[in-house]
Amino acid sequence: MTPISDASPAVSQTGFTLLELLVVVSIILIAIGLVIPNLGALDNSAFNAQVRSAVASLTYTRRIAIVEAQPKTAAFFVLDPDSPDYDQLREQAADKSLDASWSSELLELRYQADPNQPDEEVAHVDITFFPQGGSTGGVLNFAMKDRTAMIRIDPITGRIAIAFNGEEPDKEF
Repeated sequence: MTPISDASPAVSQTGFTLLELLVVVSIILIAIGLVIPNLGALDNSAFNAQVRSAVASLTYTRRIAIVEAQPKTAAFFVLDPDSPDYDQLREQAADKSLDASWSSELLELRYQADPNQPDEEVAHVDITFFPQGGSTGGVLNFAMKDRTAMIRIDPITGRIAIAFNGEEPDKEF
């Protein structure tokens, strides 16, 4: 008869040690700490890109009006998916017959035809440039959360000036 031994073969245990779990949790927390502050930077980048796109549309329209010696219009649309006019405005913004078009679902747009008057929130505004360089002019105010930008269009020269976060544009009318 063979002797019975209390020693049994090694039992393999599955799972993670406490140290392994702590290391993984630490790495996840560090990654979250790096990503969360950058989410605000993404908003800033998106805002800046939208405003610069609006300036590019205005600049392009002004140049084309002068080169082609015909009035040209830049159309601005703010698209709110919850608005009953959403589909109609989206179709207008996508219209290929427009000289230049800018649209956004992210930003709020306010317009002042006269810089001395209060601005009003709009869903659509047109700025027309003339062959002599002038324009219908006005001030476009963009906002997204705590970010703001102002684009001034000089009615006499058609020149465009931009300022961010409450600053005054470089060029005055």
